[in-house]
Amino acid sequence: MGRNASQSRVAGGRAGSPSQSGFTLLELMITVAVLAIVLAVGIPSFQGITNRNRLSAITNEVVAAIQLTRMEAIRRNQRVVMCPTTDGSTCNGANWMRIVVREAATGGDVIREFSFTGRGISIRGSAAVATGNQLSFSSTGFARAGTNAANTAGALRVCTTVLDADENARDVQFAVSRISVTPTGSAGCQAPGNG
Repeated sequence: MGRNASQSRVAGGRAGSPSQSGFTLLELMITVAVLAIVLAVGIPSFQGITNRNRLSAITNEVVAAIQLTRMEAIRRNQRVVMCPTTDGSTCNGANWMRIVVREAATGGDVIREFSFTGRGISIRGSAAVATGNQLSFSSTGFARAGTNAANTAGALRVCTTVLDADENARDVQFAVSRISVTPTGSAGCQAPGNG
């Protein structure tokens, strides 16, 4: 008897009780309920993070386009302009979601084209930028907003409609030769001030 009792204890843990594995229905229901709560709380938060990251990424691309315009003006020793485009080569249109960086001289080279995409994203120029729908830099690296040589400051607002109005915009401001970004809010994604 000693040998049989010892074998059943090793196989099942206790003499005479069968081995169990898996989950009970109650345990499975509790696990599914906890998972549903975690997902219900986490998904909206994750979407907010994704939308803020998309806004920041496009803002960084706009800053890179402005910096490229300034660097190329200095390197080429001539005025270089950044402006909206519909054909990828000339300054035309008013939609800042597609821009071109090019030499300001008539027939000048196209340096680079940028196209920004994102759900609910828009880019608007300040009043100074809107006069001529462009910004440019001279060979000395000094900015000009629009076509008026006296306007040395302006701004572009990158805005999204998928975030709350208190955190849905970034103003890219340029003054003389300085470029900065200011987080802001804009109900209806209005155009920014001149900076």
